Amino acid sequence: MPWFSLLPPPGRAPSLYSSFVGKWSSTSAPLAQNNALGKVLWHQFTTVVILRENMRLRGLTRIATDCPAGPSLSDPRFRQISIITACNAHRDAIDARCIREFAADCGVLLHSFFSYDRWGKAVNSDSARQAQRLYEKTIDPEMLWQVPPCMSDHHAGILTLCIGMPVLLKFNEATELCATNGAEAEVVKMVAGKTPCGRPCLESLHVRLTSPPRNVQVLGLPMNQIVSATLPVSDTVVAIAREQVMILPNFAMTDYTCQGRTRPDNVVHLKFCKNHQAISSLSGTLILGDFDAAKIQSGCSLALRQEFHELELLDNMTCLHFAGQLPDTVSGYTRGLLLGSYYPNHA
Repeated sequence: MPWFSLLPPPGRAPSLYSSFVGKWSSTSAPLAQNNALGKVLWHQFTTVVILRENMRLRGLTRIATDCPAGPSLSDPRFRQISIITACNAHRDAIDARCIREFAADCGVLLHSFFSYDRWGKAVNSDSARQAQRLYEKTIDPEMLWQVPPCMSDHHAGILTLCIGMPVLLKFNEATELCATNGAEAEVVKMVAGKTPCGRPCLESLHVRLTSPPRNVQVLGLPMNQIVSATLPVSDTVVAIAREQVMILPNFAMTDYTCQGRTRPDNVVHLKFCKNHQAISSLSGTLILGDFDAAKIQSGCSLALRQEFHELELLDNMTCLHFAGQLPDTVSGYTRGLLLGSYYPNHA
């Protein structure tokens, strides 16, 4: 079943329990049709078992303070822990600051690698030619390289790396090798080349996966080490094709990226989180700055409360069915039919 402590889907897609999802109609927009079908499929599940004790979210959360005796980001426990934040722009700003701090702490040399940018091919070729005519005299590579990853589909114009630096994979390169979007790793080896304009670029990057779901062995490489190659990506808004290794420094990540992971230590910036699902109490959690307490004190939405109520009823019916005490009159192959037959006798 879905984990309801997770954030809703990114973008415009609503949650499965959202009251904004209506009935399927051939006249509806494709997105609305897909949302309706998703909710119909979810309501096909009628056997529910609710785990009553949360084994992962135990312990005490601490808030960073200026007090010398209090918890601080400078503590060795939290010094190099990736900070969880709500916005990609904040992630990029934290990465930019922490890169040089990491290199100074480790005493290693930083290397900057530039992307190879050229005019791409948009879906509408006319718009690509028009964009080129409008911008070729004003857009230069130096300006494109300064665009932060949050504005280029997480495709960095300049990657500043060093050996041992933590990084995030930003592309599903090989799911069978645990090389998926959001996987954590550290830099092992950098294979450099030159762009047509003479700038250093990455041809490939060797990384070692950090705590993968299972050990990965690639022939000829040490355990859990993989090679991330340069991949092209197209920006159809300005029609720029960019070639760059799809990784980012891992000194910060968004709440969407970190959800569902077991992290012994957590540094979180909650000020701009969207709702209570971005906030959890974990042993080893350090909260930076202030945050809106109303997000955890004002209760959940009406739609989520209704979902929890229905799941509690389905959980109770599952227990009765397992014990052989569920009346024969209670039956149905969808949630609506099953609850409809249950309500008259148990309302």
